[in-house]
Amino acid sequence: MNQTFLMVESMLKLSKLVPLLTAVSITALLAMVLVVRIGHAEPKPIDALAAGRINYSTLRDATSGHATIDGRYQEHVLAVANTIPARLQPALKGTDFINGCHPWSTKQLGDCAYGTYDPEGWDHDDTHGHQWANSIWISSQAVRAGTASDVVLHEVGHAVVHNLFSDCYFPQQAETSVKNLLMQSFAHPQADPAELLADAFVIAFNTHSRDLHTHYFDDFNFEASKEVILKIRAAVWLCSK
Repeated sequence: MNQTFLMVESMLKLSKLVPLLTAVSITALLAMVLVVRIGHAEPKPIDALAAGRINYSTLRDATSGHATIDGRYQEHVLAVANTIPARLQPALKGTDFINGCHPWSTKQLGDCAYGTYDPEGWDHDDTHGHQWANSIWISSQAVRAGTASDVVLHEVGHAVVHNLFSDCYFPQQAETSVKNLLMQSFAHPQADPAELLADAFVIAFNTHSRDLHTHYFDDFNFEASKEVILKIRAAVWLCSK
């Protein structure tokens, strides 16, 4: 059960452990998070999402012969997308949700990834700029396995990190972006910290509490502390304003 994000490199890329975020600024942010209850914000429909927006035949042609667009569960994928918490939605402006197997991920993995976030429109031949740029792909296998909501949150986590955290800074820590600071909390000798961070979004923003689908946490026996989960919520609150 693989999940892929195109903006990060190999899962074997090493990262060095560095100190955690400054206590004073984070404490202040967490206090505000607890007051506004970010993690429990009522979901609102994403205006851009509508059934039938995706032109399946055109996308099939555009993916260079890969029959990667499924579409059987497109309505289900869109319904799940419309449960995404409101606080995360600023990262999803213009994002298409597609039921299918992303062409680049499929080529790289030799299998259909459960989910892929693709901000650049990558094809199987390593070309980019295709019409599915800024898209999240959810496989039919993920839907049938009952994990679509968690896979969506994982991929949305990638979108939030890419679109909101890269140019956002915690108070008193303007020298390092929120993205880089949070990556430090997920440093691992084998796992890609970007994938671990995306899994943490499933924990931070899920609407159920049992049998969470956190593929990278499970594969690498990784756990995120409550403090780190609160930092993610605080970062979303800060960077989505």
